[in-house]
Amino acid sequence: MNVAGFTLVEVLVALVVFAVLGFAVTSRVGDIVNQTYGIERRTVAHWVAENHVNRMRITQRGVDQVLPTGREKERVLMGDREWLLEISIEETSHPWLRRVEVAVAEVTEQEDERFVDQVIAFIGRY
Repeated sequence: MNVAGFTLVEVLVALVVFAVLGFAVTSRVGDIVNQTYGIERRTVAHWVAENHVNRMRITQRGVDQVLPTGREKERVLMGDREWLLEISIEETSHPWLRRVEVAVAEVTEQEDERFVDQVIAFIGRY
């Protein structure tokens, strides 16, 4: 009587191999999800900063004065999230040109203001 089949040791080895492979795949999928979330977050933060710079440029078109220098903070809503903008306007060597830096942080419950993205632009008088 010759019965073909697997021994208990062979089955256990196969289970260990599948468990290790399953763990490796699961951890990699988690890493990919975290990376995707980070990329999406930085992309939306960049859009928020670019939108603010463009809004400043459009507003400046109807004004015959240069932007006032200084710092200010503003909160905006985009992508179902609240974002904190820290705007810094500095003088340049040209009297009609200002250096504008917009740093963006996501407002979360931890109140930890880590800036996700930053945009630097130059806005002129006209």
